[in-house]
Amino acid sequence: MSMIITIAVFIAALTLILIKPKGVNEAFVALGGAILLFAAQLLKPGDAAYIWGFVWNATFSLIGIMLFTSLLDQNGFFRWAALHLVHRFHRRQLALFVGLSLLAALITVFFNNDGTVLIMVPIVLEVTALLGLTRHGRLIYLLGVGFMADTASAPLMMSNLTNILTADFFRIEFGEYAERMLFPGLLAIGATVAVMSLFFRKPIRREQTAATDPALFPVPSSAIVNKRLFLLSWLIIGLMLAGYLGAEQIGVPVAAVALLCAAAQWIASAIWGIAPFKRTVLGAPWLIIVFALSMNLIVYSLHVHGAVAWLPDLLGPVTAGGELTGIVASGLIFSLLASAINNLPAVLISSLAIEQVNGPAYLPYASLLGTTIGAKLTPLGSLATLLWMQLIRQGGIQISWREYTKYGLLLTLPILLTALLGLWLLKW
Repeated sequence: MSMIITIAVFIAALTLILIKPKGVNEAFVALGGAILLFAAQLLKPGDAAYIWGFVWNATFSLIGIMLFTSLLDQNGFFRWAALHLVHRFHRRQLALFVGLSLLAALITVFFNNDGTVLIMVPIVLEVTALLGLTRHGRLIYLLGVGFMADTASAPLMMSNLTNILTADFFRIEFGEYAERMLFPGLLAIGATVAVMSLFFRKPIRREQTAATDPALFPVPSSAIVNKRLFLLSWLIIGLMLAGYLGAEQIGVPVAAVALLCAAAQWIASAIWGIAPFKRTVLGAPWLIIVFALSMNLIVYSLHVHGAVAWLPDLLGPVTAGGELTGIVASGLIFSLLASAINNLPAVLISSLAIEQVNGPAYLPYASLLGTTIGAKLTPLGSLATLLWMQLIRQGGIQISWREYTKYGLLLTLPILLTALLGLWLLKW
C-alpha cells in the first residue's frame, strides 16, 4: 500500500508541474507532495536531513550562478555577444544559426543550462523577428539554442544542476569531473552543431530574410550599459573558474565559490547603479531550494518503498557485457528514465541505483550523459526544456508536445550516442 501511495503522489506532482494549474509554481506542487508523504508517515524527519545533505550544495550553486548570469545580463553582456554574431553573419543564415547555437553552448558550459534558456530565448526571438523569418525559421533558431542548453551542459560540473548533484553524491571533485566529462561533453556540442546543421540546412537556406541592412540591427557596443563593469566581469568569471578548480581541494564547496563571485558582481553592479537591490533579490531563483528538496524527498520515498527496485536489477546485467555495451546501454536507460519522469528526480533514482549495484566507475558519468543530453527526447525531460517551451510561447511561437517530441527523437539519439562513445574512448 505504501508503494502505491508514493507512486500516486509522484505521478500527481509530476502532472501538476506539467500543466501548472492557474500558473502555480512547481516548487509549491512538490512541497505539497512531500507534506502529504510526511502526513502519511511514508517519510521521516531523518529523510529530510539526508536529502538536504544531497541537494544543498547543488542548489546554492545554482542560485549563485543564476544570480551572476542575471547581473551580467543586466549589463548587456550576452546581448553584446549575440549582436556581434548578427552583424557578422546576418546574410549567412546557416552560419548565424551555428554562431547563436555555439554562443548558447558557451553560456551553458561556463554558467548553466537554465540561465542559457532565460538569456538566449529573448535574444533569438528579437533577432529572428528583425530578420523577418517565418514561424518555421524562427523555431529552428530557437531549437538550436534550446537543445544546446542541455546537450552542452555535460563538460563542467557547474553547467547543470544534475552535474553538481551527481558529483556531490559520488564525491567527484571539479578537476576529476572535467577530466572525465570534458571530452564527451565537447563531442556532444560538436555533434549538436553537426546534426542540427545537417537536419535544418535546407529550410534555413530557403528562408528569405527581410533585414539585409546592418543598420537595422543595434550596434553591439550599444548593448553594454557600463564598460568598466563589463571588463571587470571578465575578471570575476576567470576567478570563478579558478575557484571551482581549487576550492574542493581545500574543502570549500562549489556553492561558496558561486555565491562569492555573484556577490562580487552584485556589489560592483550596485556601485555603478545597475543592479537595484529589490529587483536582483526577487529575480534570484529562491524557490529552487523548495523544489529541489521537496521533489527529491518524493523520489527518495519511491526508493525507500521499493517503487524503483527494478533499476539496479536492470543495470547489473547491462554492465556485465563489456565497457562499450555497458556505457551505451546504461546511458540509454538513464536517458529514457529522465525523459519519462524529468532529469532532476531521475538523478537521485539513478545515483541510488548505481550505489546499490556498486558497478563500474563509468556508471555515474553515463548517468550524467543520459540525464542531461538524453533528457531532450521529450519536453518533460528537463526543467530547461519546459522553461524553453514556456518562453517561446510567450514570444508568439506555438509548439505542441507532439511536434517537439518529433524533433527530440530525431536529433537527440545521434548526439547522445556520440557522447557515450566519447566516454567509452576514455581509459577506465
